[in-house]
Amino acid sequence: MNKILFVSISIALLLCSCQFTRTIIYNDPGLEDYKIMPYAHVRATNYQPLPESSLYNSIKLPDSLWQALQQTQTIAFLIFRHDSLIYEWYAKGYSDSSHTNPFSATKSITSILTGIALREGKIKSVDEPVGNYYAPYKSGDLSNITLKHLLTMSSGLNYHDQFLNPFGHVARLYYGRDLLKFVNTMKKEKPAGYEFRYKNVDPEILGIALRNAVGMPLSEYATEKLWGPIGAAHDAFWLTDKKGGMEKTYCCFHTDARDIARIALLYEHFGNWHGKQIVDSSYVRASLTPINIWDGEMGDSVICRRYGYLWWLRNTDNKGDYAADGMKGQYVGTLPDKDIIFVRLGKRDWYKNGGRFGKFPFLYSQILRSLRHMF
Repeated sequence: MNKILFVSISIALLLCSCQFTRTIIYNDPGLEDYKIMPYAHVRATNYQPLPESSLYNSIKLPDSLWQALQQTQTIAFLIFRHDSLIYEWYAKGYSDSSHTNPFSATKSITSILTGIALREGKIKSVDEPVGNYYAPYKSGDLSNITLKHLLTMSSGLNYHDQFLNPFGHVARLYYGRDLLKFVNTMKKEKPAGYEFRYKNVDPEILGIALRNAVGMPLSEYATEKLWGPIGAAHDAFWLTDKKGGMEKTYCCFHTDARDIARIALLYEHFGNWHGKQIVDSSYVRASLTPINIWDGEMGDSVICRRYGYLWWLRNTDNKGDYAADGMKGQYVGTLPDKDIIFVRLGKRDWYKNGGRFGKFPFLYSQILRSLRHMF
């Protein structure tokens, strides 16, 4: 055998189980990655139907909004008003039972689970050191990082998303098979609490600490304390690093459009679900309060008022909207001034080539303004 060919095959075999190969094979994270990656079930144990408005699907979307949804390959679009479903549309091949990846909208679910653990006394305060629940953070430079620093993306860790690098941090988080090993490579880059910088690793570390605090996998905790109590219709599939492994708490809570709307309905009522308090209202308010630290992505002279506890506070046109949102335009948005919740799921949120990595979600703003004009 040719020596070069032998070496090439040997290297390929060596890499076959690592994130490099998975990144090359699957390339871009997709909406249905539960079909190719391991996951844990989050069980729907107590189905409660969502009410439908008397005007259900009798309204018409503005042409400009409809065109934007089509151009960005939207697969699901739902509108709730006064807690009732008033509009629902799915692209061909999708339905109200289709599981898709909400990507980073999962972070807001991780935030909710943190609030539930706080209510139950499993954690005492968001100001507790992470080291109380995760041994590698008990000493040294990492010992002053708190749960709140992870909730607000202000840990100061040296994580950087590098979407086009198959050896980069995001590839290791998403396609790697040992989240704990990767997380334990993180070092302090800036003082904890100094600045907001969006980092997928922060909610992953939070999920690890939370798992230890509640004494069970978060998929089981979510079944018992969230997914069942809010009456989800279908099981969710939460991606893990390996079979029986760690949940990816920064992403990947595969569910359907109706069920993910329930997290916004829960927050719209300050943690109360039909008379049962699931998350303390004080925690919900804290979640939706701007973090007011330096915004490392906007410049050292800008204070971050667009983020809370793993929720985006877009505050479009100073109207107080907030959202769980994820890559490629997965939006679970709330417009408190209009008593409206919307869910938009899709394959991209950019209109033209080259617009993928823009910092501002223009599709989100267009949806917001269209809905405010409609109602």
